[in-house]
Amino acid sequence: MALTRKVLRTMMEHKAQYIGALVMVMVSCLLFVAMMMVSNNLDSMFNDFSSNNVLGDAEFQVERPLDITMLESKFDAKIEKSSMVDYDLNPGQTLRIFAENSRVNIHEVVEGNELSSKGILIDKLFAGANGLSIGDSLSIQGRKYEINGYMVLPNYIYIIKSKEEMINDPKTFGIAVLSKENQSTIEGGYEFYSVRFNNRENVHQQEVELKAYLLSQGTNILKWESTENNNKVTVVAMEVKTLSSMSKAVPGSLLLLTVILLSILIKRMIKRESVVVGTLYAQGYRKKELIMHYMTFSIIISLLGGIIGALAGFGLVKPMINFLMMAFTMPHEKIIYTLYPVMISLLAPAIFICSASFFVINGLLKKTPAELMKGIKSSDKSNLFEKKLKLDRFKFKTKFQIREQVRNLSRSGFLLFGVIVATILLLYGLTLQSSLDYMLNEGIASLYNLKYEYVYNELKQEAPPTGFEQFNAIYVTPDFDRNSNFAIIGALPDTLRLNIKNLKGEKIVPDKVIITNILSNKLDIKKGDEITVISDEDLSKYTIKIEEIADSAAGEFMFMPLDDLNAMTGYPAGSYIGIWGDEKLEFGKGEIRSTKSMDAIAAGIKNLIVQTGIMVYGLTISSFFLGLIIIFIVTGLIIEENRNTISLIKVFGYKKKEVNKLILDSNTYVVILGYILGVPILVTSVSALMQSLTDSMQMMIPVHLNIWYIVFGFVVVMFTYESAKFLSKRKINKIPMSEALKAGTE
Repeated sequence: MALTRKVLRTMMEHKAQYIGALVMVMVSCLLFVAMMMVSNNLDSMFNDFSSNNVLGDAEFQVERPLDITMLESKFDAKIEKSSMVDYDLNPGQTLRIFAENSRVNIHEVVEGNELSSKGILIDKLFAGANGLSIGDSLSIQGRKYEINGYMVLPNYIYIIKSKEEMINDPKTFGIAVLSKENQSTIEGGYEFYSVRFNNRENVHQQEVELKAYLLSQGTNILKWESTENNNKVTVVAMEVKTLSSMSKAVPGSLLLLTVILLSILIKRMIKRESVVVGTLYAQGYRKKELIMHYMTFSIIISLLGGIIGALAGFGLVKPMINFLMMAFTMPHEKIIYTLYPVMISLLAPAIFICSASFFVINGLLKKTPAELMKGIKSSDKSNLFEKKLKLDRFKFKTKFQIREQVRNLSRSGFLLFGVIVATILLLYGLTLQSSLDYMLNEGIASLYNLKYEYVYNELKQEAPPTGFEQFNAIYVTPDFDRNSNFAIIGALPDTLRLNIKNLKGEKIVPDKVIITNILSNKLDIKKGDEITVISDEDLSKYTIKIEEIADSAAGEFMFMPLDDLNAMTGYPAGSYIGIWGDEKLEFGKGEIRSTKSMDAIAAGIKNLIVQTGIMVYGLTISSFFLGLIIIFIVTGLIIEENRNTISLIKVFGYKKKEVNKLILDSNTYVVILGYILGVPILVTSVSALMQSLTDSMQMMIPVHLNIWYIVFGFVVVMFTYESAKFLSKRKINKIPMSEALKAGTE
């Protein structure tokens, strides 16, 4: 009981250090439980939604009707013919209307009633953004339809008009479902087929076999979109993967920091109390009892922090899912709370912290009672690092501050690692913003000298409209990497619409085969290498030699002369599939397959940058407090270990400012070094994360960190450091000069 009271008394005397350790354990467990449970719930929602509502594996357009019954039997699949149309409710406001499906990509009503003969279902985000409610009427080509309810579609979980827009904007784009009869009366739509294979293994291979069969039967495939390449669906997998990765990396780093911190605290406590420990030994206390006494500190911190963190993480799950559902449209009637993340969050801190503490405690208590009663003092001998530095050539202040670091390597290591973690948290969101900004300004805006891109439904051979330039394009898959997909663009050798530069910054033109450096790095191919690709349209194989690499952040592209692409693919000489220009054109019904506006793409990326602002602010605040806790704790340790020295310096007549600078500034170089090391570690880790998410995003975001963001991060870290120093000044000022006299008497 007496030892128990001592535990509480010690923790109250040094409450800042123990509260800091408690907070780090708590935050670590909170993040792990919340992120892991949200990740599991998203994964479960997606799997249930895709299974219950029969998410298609591909959607494709063909020139002539198909024998669905025969194809279903031959390929063991569900196939359904459907249709869609983009209808402008108002200028700049598009509603994509689908015919009601009954076999593949089936809608689900999440609020309101099922579809009636004179009704329509719309997505809830579009309704909320445009002031529409259940029971209201929508006028479509002169006919009024009552909004029966809100629905979700498994192939439009992330509702965007095209993958170029990147971020959903429910004010300007939404989806709806009408009965097949009503939908067929709307002009301007087109028909397509959706397929889902019953055998869920090797889906990609089954797609290839179906496509190959259709081509062998003389069926002209106008468009084929695999779900694995559809970011309206795969964005969920990306979010699950990101949360799963982050739920291990961030909490793991915080837990490791706590392990190091408590090991340092307990080691110094036992050294400080070695005389008391020796006396307790002599009075009959057994080693096990003393080990258990000092282990109590770790047990209290790990269990209390784990319990509070797990409960707080539990409470965050629902708000986080509700926030994500503002972007992802899936049914989420109930939230699944699983025990294993909670058990891990409770056991992991206890196991790691207590194991490290036991190792430290057991090592120190191996000494005999007599040795302990003499006191365990830190060695005054210079270690190898100190000898190598040859400190005698420096002034007293410099020598003192350097010795503080090299004689306490564990403490310096803890501070260094802590600043690195805080730096990574601080700059993570800023790196994402900087990368998106770089992709926009140094990539898309820099490469394209145009405002609009129009792609026809079929090849053209006549002269393009005045002021426009023709191009051709095919999508291909590398033979050695069937999960990758990119476009080969055939452009005029003297094109004015593309600004391509090589790795030396010199302007080049597509009179040869050119590949962007992003695609080159992804596929690990270099100038002079040959690559074999398979056409996504007709499965033809082509072997192409890379003649130049372009320095472009615009995306994953290969450029070659238009005539060479036509000759390679067997297209008629001079034919093209699209045009580039600066004017907005009007086309006849069914003539255009897609329209791309550079302004819309730029706006989408800018919106994404704005939306990441919330994350940036949150991470900035979190990293500030984390850094403040770590630096304040380390500064407190320095003050405690140098109480006698501080008192003696005061006796010698040093002023308060001089004492504060001497003691508190000793960590400056460690903090700066931690930030310098944190930046490349951050860029490397974000690059690895982006690479792992490439397949889900179907694009590669080039990782780039703006120099001004680096400067901003350094200012924040140094402000955190100065704040911790300011809070520590009171401790130094409270140390009386009599402390040195007492030490001398003892």
